[in-house]
Amino acid sequence: MNKLITFRLKVEEQIRIDQVMKITQLAKSYEGKIYLVTKNKHVINTANLPALLTYLLMIKNGQEINIAIDGPYPHLKGNDFKEICSTNTAQKSQRIIQPAMKVKL
Repeated sequence: MNKLITFRLKVEEQIRIDQVMKITQLAKSYEGKIYLVTKNKHVINTANLPALLTYLLMIKNGQEINIAIDGPYPHLKGNDFKEICSTNTAQKSQRIIQPAMKVKL
């Protein structure tokens, strides 16, 4: 049974590209749909990477975004979405490039 939930999320820091990729992966793996609703009432499907990236690049620090999740157990996906966008996750991200190691030969 599908349910629809909507909530607002305040963006403390601009969302990075790795977070955008995780949001897109979350949306594509979900049996329902995850949307962002703009101030002008435009609906952006989070599974559409180019549209999502374009919208999130325009979001400023401290701005709120509206999220709508339609599908089974939407509150769980809402929690996942909030975790991806949280500043704690942004600070704990792993390095993409590992530092060079010295090896004795």
